Amino acid sequence: MKNSERVFYFDVLRAMAIIGIIFCHVSKDYVMKDMGTFNFYISAFYNCFRDFSVPIFVMLSGALLIGKKDSLVHFFKKRLSRILIPFIFWAILTIVYSFSYIKHSIDLNNAIDIFLGHSGTMGVTFWFIWMIILVYVGVFIVNKIIEYGNGKLECFDKKFITILTVLSAVYIILYQQHVFGSAYYSTLLSYYISFLTFAIIGYYMANTNFMQTKVKTNKLVIITAIISAVSYISYIYLYVVPLSLENHHFYYLPYFTIQILIIAVSIFLMFKYISNTESFKKIKSKYGDAIITLSKYSYGIYLCHYLVFFYLKRFIIPYVNLLSLNSIIAIPLLVAVILTISMIILWILNKIPYVNRITGVN
Repeated sequence: MKNSERVFYFDVLRAMAIIGIIFCHVSKDYVMKDMGTFNFYISAFYNCFRDFSVPIFVMLSGALLIGKKDSLVHFFKKRLSRILIPFIFWAILTIVYSFSYIKHSIDLNNAIDIFLGHSGTMGVTFWFIWMIILVYVGVFIVNKIIEYGNGKLECFDKKFITILTVLSAVYIILYQQHVFGSAYYSTLLSYYISFLTFAIIGYYMANTNFMQTKVKTNKLVIITAIISAVSYISYIYLYVVPLSLENHHFYYLPYFTIQILIIAVSIFLMFKYISNTESFKKIKSKYGDAIITLSKYSYGIYLCHYLVFFYLKRFIIPYVNLLSLNSIIAIPLLVAVILTISMIILWILNKIPYVNRITGVN
């Protein structure tokens, strides 16, 4: 695969992932309100979209960046400028909003916590930025090893990536068994860099033909679709829901579990196989521009949607009483509103010279 070429199923996955993350943040209030009721099962279904969305984001980064031949300066100048400039702007805006409407005073410690993406703050989503920067560091090191190895051994890249993929899967299994410490992480640094495993797996999945020469595409689509659906439903209703009801609060499993790995990989492969069907080509011709636009704006949406959501919660939602609606209706409705508002804001900003750099598109 040539990384410079646009891969449409990557855009579909990225668009789906950003929508999944918004679903998670919107449904958080509902899973707490609905705990123990029938609606809780619906809210939990929506909330767990995050559990495969974040890994898929990282898998796409690996699929696009591993194998690139870049100098240190070029690699990080190109990547970090696109990440940090929008992040700094939206982080500052989030800090100002927090001071104005939540803290009602200037709090330096709170500002730092927001900037670093600590939980319990309005910047809780910003942890992803620090994580992806560390993943980029790991990817750059992997690329340099591949570049050096290819000069010494034929097909070194394929062998090396295969080994790394196996080790990544083993790492996730051992992580789930608490071999490396607690159920979540021993330090933020080790936790963030662990996401490199998803980047490596993403590259391997994108560039390896799994049974595609022996099994018809339609069958592969059906198989991966069944695996995706069964693994996701069983993950929610056999793990997340029982643990949540037992602990009387919504229980998030760590990303590094074999269940989440299976869900993320099966969804990734499902769309890879679907991309080879005639139906997918029709979808691309009809909705391709809209999906690609959403994909391009996904990083900006990630940065601003939480602020949009908080604004709605403060100034709009209390007056229309959306929390009183059934979660099966209210959550998708709120997601659509937040996504639309975020896209309009970013689209307008992207039309303004220089200001467009804060949208994450350029």
